[in-house]
Amino acid sequence: MKHYLSIIYLLICTLCYGQYSMDDVLREIEKHNPGLKAMADEMEAERIANRSEVLPDNMEVEFNYLWGADHIGGRHDLRLSQAFDMATLVGLKSGKVATLDELSELKYRMERREVLLEARQTCINLIYYNALLDELNIHLAQSKALVASYEKRLSAGESTVLDLNKARIHFTSVQGQVNHAAAQKQVLLSRLWALNGGEELAFDVAGYDLKDSIPDDFEVWFAQSAETDPTLEFINKELELSKKQLSIDKTSRLPEIAVGYMSEIRTAEKFRGVTLGLNIPLWNGANTVRQSRAKVTAAEARRTAAAQEYYYRLQEQFTQASAMKANAEMMRASMEATDNRDLLVSALAQGEISMIDYLVETDLYYETLEQTLAAERDYRHALSVLLAR
Repeated sequence: MKHYLSIIYLLICTLCYGQYSMDDVLREIEKHNPGLKAMADEMEAERIANRSEVLPDNMEVEFNYLWGADHIGGRHDLRLSQAFDMATLVGLKSGKVATLDELSELKYRMERREVLLEARQTCINLIYYNALLDELNIHLAQSKALVASYEKRLSAGESTVLDLNKARIHFTSVQGQVNHAAAQKQVLLSRLWALNGGEELAFDVAGYDLKDSIPDDFEVWFAQSAETDPTLEFINKELELSKKQLSIDKTSRLPEIAVGYMSEIRTAEKFRGVTLGLNIPLWNGANTVRQSRAKVTAAEARRTAAAQEYYYRLQEQFTQASAMKANAEMMRASMEATDNRDLLVSALAQGEISMIDYLVETDLYYETLEQTLAAERDYRHALSVLLAR
């Protein structure tokens, strides 16, 4: 009874794991990936550090103890002073902090895109090997049946050892292909588990989700895609940050006000009161504005170059993916139209073709099938790069 319960439990687990779609896998990896967790912590640390941009300067505290002549006595001085930025400058710095926070988030989004792209392409490779294994197992079953058939023929004196050996060699070859594909699948699963923070995921999907496809019109799709690409957004935000820094540097040349408290205590006299200071930046900011203007110019040039590179890179990927799609569809249609496996088995059984002809034709079909699966995999790889966000 326990034996049957164990079998039922394993079957339930297998069914549950088998329900994972590619989107399910990507969601799990997004939750558990160690790199993304570290990046999220780093983003939070950067946000905390960005708050220092709007904090006022440190308060200055000064204490003096001076000895005088015996008939004069000593003197104690205490001075507290705090400098404040102009309200306009505080507002500009707050805007800069908001932009810095957005840059931190965009860095996380770019890292997330790379991790999920690798995970998606790993799933695509797994789909390829799952589909290949399904077909190779059929091939293996046919090869095993062929060996059994020729063993019976040899016993009945209807065949020769040479034909039986050919069938056995063919079976061994197909078994080797199955073993190789199974090993590659396990390697890919291990990589998927590593991306998932070491937690195992079962992914037995053998077909692609048809909801992802080549956009109909490149220009329309590109206009929409450019608005959400984190790399372009990051470059635009860098330009925005440079412009805000230029405004801050211009405003920082205004005088800085310092307010404080001061006391002076002598032996016979005490003085206490408020101090007011003015810091006039005459020398240390002489080249700051010019440097900020140069940074803005560089950021504008960088954005223009990045936008052009992004457009032509996506156009190239779009063209490549379109060609791969057409090739994969052509190969799939041709393979399905020329599937002669059942006819070959029947012809061999009836003696219409030789063992060599049967093996050559069968191997040719499975070689074409593997090429078709590879073409579909390559198309999905190109499409995943094109649609990665």
